[in-house]
Amino acid sequence: MREVMLALPLEQRFTYDEKHNLFFVNFEGLSVRSREDIEHLRQRIEARLQHLRRKVYAIVNYDNFSLAPELLDAYMDMVRDLVERYYIRVTRYTSSTFTRALLGNALEQRAVKPLFFTNPDEALGQLIQSDE
Repeated sequence: MREVMLALPLEQRFTYDEKHNLFFVNFEGLSVRSREDIEHLRQRIEARLQHLRRKVYAIVNYDNFSLAPELLDAYMDMVRDLVERYYIRVTRYTSSTFTRALLGNALEQRAVKPLFFTNPDEALGQLIQSDE
């Protein structure tokens, strides 16, 4: 019951800053428990980005994110597809060393640069620095 009350609706987890062409994905506290959850995420992100008709810079917050272990491959395949189609560059952050290692290794196995940081300032700084 507590999880439901504290859960941020999926539609409120995506913000686009047109001035900076920056897409912010807030997966803080999100639990992915099924293939349907993964597909729902894909559909929501595509709905927010496909009409732009250009790629965006992105930052993803993975603090307190949880993913059922058996879904790691399916989730990472979805991420790789979104990165290739919609992102110029993406950085990610989480304070969890375990999450950075788990997702970072899975991204590297798919030839996607993980670019994981411990906080949003580092993630944004790297995104800006890489663009200069």
